[in-house]
Amino acid sequence: MSRAARITILLLVLAVLAGLLELPALRTQLLQFGREEQSEEEARREVIRPVPEGHEAPKENVNIFWLSADDPEQLAAVNTRLALGKEPQERARVALETLITGAPTPEQRVLPLETSLLAFYLLPNGTAVADFSDALSHELPSGIASEQLALDAITQTLHAAVPQVGRLRILIDGQEAETLAGHVDLSGAFDLSQMTPGAAGPAAPASAQTGAPGAAPGTPPGAAPAPPPAPGRPANAPGAQGQSKPAATKPPRRE
Repeated sequence: MSRAARITILLLVLAVLAGLLELPALRTQLLQFGREEQSEEEARREVIRPVPEGHEAPKENVNIFWLSADDPEQLAAVNTRLALGKEPQERARVALETLITGAPTPEQRVLPLETSLLAFYLLPNGTAVADFSDALSHELPSGIASEQLALDAITQTLHAAVPQVGRLRILIDGQEAETLAGHVDLSGAFDLSQMTPGAAGPAAPASAQTGAPGAAPGTPPGAAPAPPPAPGRPANAPGAQGQSKPAATKPPRRE
Protein backbone atom coordinates (compact mmCIF):
# COMPACT_ATOMS: atom_id res chain seq x y z
CA MET A 1 0.00 0.00 0.00
CA SER A 2 1.36 3.33 -0.98
CA ARG A 3 2.24 6.02 1.53
CA ALA A 4 -0.49 8.34 0.17
CA ALA A 5 -3.15 5.66 0.64
CA ARG A 6 -2.08 5.07 4.23
CA ILE A 7 -2.27 8.78 4.96
CA THR A 8 -5.76 8.96 3.43
CA ILE A 9 -6.99 6.02 5.52
CA LEU A 10 -5.49 7.55 8.67
CA LEU A 11 -7.26 10.86 8.01
CA LEU A 12 -10.58 9.06 7.50
CA VAL A 13 -10.14 7.16 10.77
CA LEU A 14 -9.35 10.41 12.62
CA ALA A 15 -12.44 12.06 11.12
CA VAL A 16 -14.65 9.19 12.25
CA LEU A 17 -13.20 9.33 15.76
CA ALA A 18 -13.73 13.10 15.93
CA GLY A 19 -17.34 12.63 14.86
CA LEU A 20 -17.91 10.03 17.54
CA LEU A 21 -16.46 12.38 20.15
CA GLU A 22 -18.74 15.25 19.03
CA LEU A 23 -21.89 13.09 18.90
CA PRO A 24 -22.80 13.31 22.65
CA ALA A 25 -22.44 17.11 22.62
CA LEU A 26 -24.60 17.37 19.51
CA ARG A 27 -27.24 15.12 21.06
CA THR A 28 -27.25 17.27 24.22
CA GLN A 29 -27.76 20.46 22.16
CA LEU A 30 -30.65 18.89 20.25
CA LEU A 31 -32.36 17.81 23.47
CA GLN A 32 -31.89 21.28 25.00
CA PHE A 33 -33.33 22.94 21.89
CA GLY A 34 -36.34 20.62 22.06
CA ARG A 35 -36.94 21.46 25.72
CA GLU A 36 -36.76 25.20 25.01
CA GLU A 37 -39.34 24.90 22.24
CA GLN A 38 -41.60 22.87 24.52
CA SER A 39 -41.29 25.49 27.31
CA GLU A 40 -42.21 28.32 24.94
CA GLU A 41 -45.22 26.39 23.69
CA GLU A 42 -46.35 25.67 27.25
CA ALA A 43 -46.03 29.37 28.10
CA ARG A 44 -48.19 30.32 25.12
CA ARG A 45 -50.80 27.76 26.09
CA GLU A 46 -50.81 29.13 29.65
CA VAL A 47 -51.54 32.68 28.45
CA ILE A 48 -54.23 31.72 25.96
CA ARG A 49 -55.51 28.33 27.03
CA PRO A 50 -57.87 26.78 24.45
CA VAL A 51 -60.76 24.67 25.64
CA PRO A 52 -60.18 21.03 24.58
CA GLU A 53 -62.79 19.59 22.26
CA GLY A 54 -65.38 17.62 24.18
CA HIS A 55 -64.46 19.38 27.44
CA GLU A 56 -66.20 22.72 26.96
CA ALA A 57 -67.28 24.37 30.19
CA PRO A 58 -71.01 24.52 30.98
CA LYS A 59 -72.67 27.64 29.66
CA GLU A 60 -73.91 30.31 32.03
CA ASN A 61 -75.52 33.72 31.74
CA VAL A 62 -73.32 36.80 31.89
CA ASN A 63 -73.88 40.45 31.00
CA ILE A 64 -71.85 41.75 28.05
CA PHE A 65 -71.95 45.52 27.58
CA TRP A 66 -72.45 46.75 24.01
CA LEU A 67 -73.92 49.96 22.66
CA SER A 68 -77.63 50.30 23.29
CA ALA A 69 -79.85 49.63 20.27
CA ASP A 70 -82.04 52.55 21.39
CA ASP A 71 -79.32 55.06 22.24
CA PRO A 72 -75.84 54.55 20.71
CA GLU A 73 -74.40 57.02 23.21
CA GLN A 74 -75.11 54.61 26.07
CA LEU A 75 -74.18 51.03 26.93
CA ALA A 76 -76.72 48.31 27.55
CA ALA A 77 -76.19 44.97 29.25
CA VAL A 78 -77.05 42.00 27.04
CA ASN A 79 -77.56 38.77 28.95
CA THR A 80 -75.48 36.22 27.03
CA ARG A 81 -74.93 32.49 27.53
CA LEU A 82 -71.22 31.66 27.39
CA ALA A 83 -68.97 28.77 28.37
CA LEU A 84 -66.88 30.85 30.74
CA GLY A 85 -65.09 28.12 32.68
CA LYS A 86 -63.92 28.31 36.28
CA GLU A 87 -60.51 30.01 36.12
CA PRO A 88 -60.60 33.85 36.28
CA GLN A 89 -58.21 34.14 33.33
CA GLU A 90 -60.38 31.93 31.14
CA ARG A 91 -63.62 33.67 32.18
CA ALA A 92 -62.13 37.07 31.40
CA ARG A 93 -60.76 35.92 28.03
CA VAL A 94 -64.09 34.46 26.88
CA ALA A 95 -66.09 37.51 28.03
CA LEU A 96 -63.73 40.10 26.53
CA GLU A 97 -63.37 38.25 23.23
CA THR A 98 -67.16 38.04 23.03
CA LEU A 99 -67.32 41.79 23.69
CA ILE A 100 -65.01 42.33 20.70
CA THR A 101 -66.55 39.92 18.20
CA GLY A 102 -70.07 39.04 19.33
CA ALA A 103 -72.10 42.26 19.19
CA PRO A 104 -75.78 41.60 18.32
CA THR A 105 -75.52 44.03 15.38
CA PRO A 106 -72.60 45.93 13.77
CA GLU A 107 -74.12 49.19 15.05
CA GLN A 108 -73.85 47.97 18.66
CA ARG A 109 -70.15 47.13 18.42
CA VAL A 110 -68.21 49.23 20.93
CA LEU A 111 -64.65 47.96 20.33
CA PRO A 112 -63.00 47.75 16.89
CA LEU A 113 -63.49 44.32 15.32
CA GLU A 114 -59.76 44.25 14.47
CA THR A 115 -58.91 44.28 18.19
CA SER A 116 -57.36 41.16 19.72
CA LEU A 117 -56.95 40.25 23.37
CA LEU A 118 -53.27 39.31 23.43
CA ALA A 119 -53.15 38.22 27.07
CA PHE A 120 -54.99 38.41 30.36
CA TYR A 121 -53.33 37.60 33.67
CA LEU A 122 -53.47 38.34 37.38
CA LEU A 123 -50.60 39.90 39.32
CA PRO A 124 -49.71 38.64 42.82
CA ASN A 125 -51.33 41.74 44.34
CA GLY A 126 -54.68 40.84 42.72
CA THR A 127 -54.55 43.40 39.92
CA ALA A 128 -55.73 42.10 36.58
CA VAL A 129 -53.86 43.05 33.41
CA ALA A 130 -55.59 43.02 30.02
CA ASP A 131 -53.25 43.36 27.05
CA PHE A 132 -54.96 44.38 23.82
CA SER A 133 -53.53 44.71 20.32
CA ASP A 134 -52.79 48.22 19.07
CA ALA A 135 -55.95 48.09 16.93
CA LEU A 136 -57.86 49.05 20.08
CA SER A 137 -56.01 52.36 20.09
CA HIS A 138 -55.55 52.92 16.35
CA GLU A 139 -58.96 51.83 15.04
CA LEU A 140 -61.10 53.33 17.80
CA PRO A 141 -62.55 56.73 16.85
CA SER A 142 -60.63 59.34 18.80
CA GLY A 143 -62.77 61.33 21.19
CA ILE A 144 -63.71 61.40 24.86
CA ALA A 145 -67.17 59.91 24.28
CA SER A 146 -66.12 56.91 22.16
CA GLU A 147 -63.05 56.19 24.28
CA GLN A 148 -65.04 56.38 27.52
CA LEU A 149 -67.69 54.02 26.15
CA ALA A 150 -64.98 51.55 25.11
CA LEU A 151 -63.36 51.69 28.56
CA ASP A 152 -66.75 51.36 30.28
CA ALA A 153 -67.58 48.32 28.16
CA ILE A 154 -64.29 46.62 29.07
CA THR A 155 -64.49 47.29 32.82
CA GLN A 156 -68.18 46.46 33.17
CA THR A 157 -67.98 43.29 31.08
CA LEU A 158 -64.92 42.13 33.02
CA HIS A 159 -66.58 42.86 36.35
CA ALA A 160 -69.72 40.98 35.32
CA ALA A 161 -67.70 37.89 34.32
CA VAL A 162 -65.05 38.01 37.06
CA PRO A 163 -66.47 40.08 39.96
CA GLN A 164 -63.58 39.15 42.26
CA VAL A 165 -61.17 41.27 40.21
CA GLY A 166 -60.71 44.48 42.17
CA ARG A 167 -58.36 46.43 39.92
CA LEU A 168 -57.56 46.47 36.20
CA ARG A 169 -54.64 47.74 34.18
CA ILE A 170 -54.90 48.00 30.40
CA LEU A 171 -51.88 47.55 28.14
CA ILE A 172 -51.66 48.22 24.42
CA ASP A 173 -49.52 45.72 22.50
CA GLY A 174 -47.71 44.76 25.69
CA GLN A 175 -46.82 48.34 26.62
CA GLU A 176 -48.20 50.87 29.07
CA ALA A 177 -50.05 53.66 27.28
CA GLU A 178 -50.79 57.16 28.51
CA THR A 179 -54.21 57.30 26.83
CA LEU A 180 -56.57 54.97 24.99
CA ALA A 181 -56.74 56.94 21.75
CA GLY A 182 -55.63 60.40 22.79
CA HIS A 183 -58.06 61.32 25.57
CA VAL A 184 -59.03 58.71 28.19
CA ASP A 185 -56.21 58.15 30.68
CA LEU A 186 -54.73 54.63 30.93
CA SER A 187 -51.73 55.48 33.11
CA GLY A 188 -53.09 53.88 36.29
CA ALA A 189 -55.07 50.91 37.51
CA PHE A 190 -58.85 51.17 37.56
CA ASP A 191 -60.59 50.36 40.82
CA LEU A 192 -63.49 47.95 40.16
CA SER A 193 -64.18 47.08 43.78
CA GLN A 194 -67.07 49.55 44.16
CA MET A 195 -68.91 48.40 41.04
CA THR A 196 -72.11 46.38 41.26
CA PRO A 197 -71.93 43.24 39.10
CA GLY A 198 -73.81 43.78 35.86
CA ALA A 199 -74.35 47.50 36.43
CA ALA A 200 -73.47 50.27 34.01
CA GLY A 201 -71.81 53.56 34.76
CA PRO A 202 -68.86 55.76 33.85
CA ALA A 203 -65.64 53.79 34.10
CA ALA A 204 -62.89 56.35 34.61
CA PRO A 205 -61.99 60.03 34.41
CA ALA A 206 -61.33 61.26 30.90
CA SER A 207 -57.96 62.79 31.81
CA ALA A 208 -55.57 63.00 34.75
CA GLN A 209 -55.62 66.31 36.63
CA THR A 210 -53.67 66.28 39.88
CA GLY A 211 -55.60 67.94 42.65
CA ALA A 212 -58.51 68.79 40.35
CA PRO A 213 -61.41 70.38 42.21
CA GLY A 214 -64.69 68.58 42.52
CA ALA A 215 -63.21 65.11 43.00
CA ALA A 216 -65.64 62.59 44.42
CA PRO A 217 -65.14 61.48 48.05
CA GLY A 218 -62.75 58.57 48.27
CA THR A 219 -60.89 59.51 45.08
CA PRO A 220 -57.15 58.98 45.68
CA PRO A 221 -54.78 61.94 45.36
CA GLY A 222 -53.78 62.59 41.78
CA ALA A 223 -56.93 61.10 40.25
CA ALA A 224 -59.28 63.30 38.26
CA PRO A 225 -62.93 63.70 39.22
CA ALA A 226 -65.46 61.77 37.19
CA PRO A 227 -66.90 64.01 34.44
CA PRO A 228 -70.56 65.01 34.85
CA PRO A 229 -73.08 63.34 32.52
CA ALA A 230 -73.34 65.00 29.15
CA PRO A 231 -76.49 67.11 28.60
CA GLY A 232 -79.38 64.94 27.57
CA ARG A 233 -77.72 61.71 28.77
CA PRO A 234 -79.52 60.13 31.74
CA ALA A 235 -77.61 58.35 34.45
CA ASN A 236 -79.40 55.09 33.68
CA ALA A 237 -78.78 53.90 30.13
CA PRO A 238 -81.93 52.64 28.39
CA GLY A 239 -81.53 49.03 27.34
CA ALA A 240 -82.23 47.59 23.95
CA GLN A 241 -85.65 46.13 23.37
CA GLY A 242 -86.04 43.09 25.58
CA GLN A 243 -83.04 44.01 27.76
CA SER A 244 -83.04 45.24 31.32
CA LYS A 245 -81.97 48.81 32.03
CA PRO A 246 -78.57 48.77 33.74
CA ALA A 247 -78.40 50.77 36.93
CA ALA A 248 -75.82 53.46 37.52
CA THR A 249 -72.84 52.70 39.73
CA LYS A 250 -69.85 54.50 41.16
CA PRO A 251 -67.04 54.90 38.63
CA PRO A 252 -63.94 52.81 39.25
CA ARG A 253 -61.20 54.95 40.70
CA ARG A 254 -57.95 55.22 38.77
CA GLU A 255 -54.92 54.64 40.96
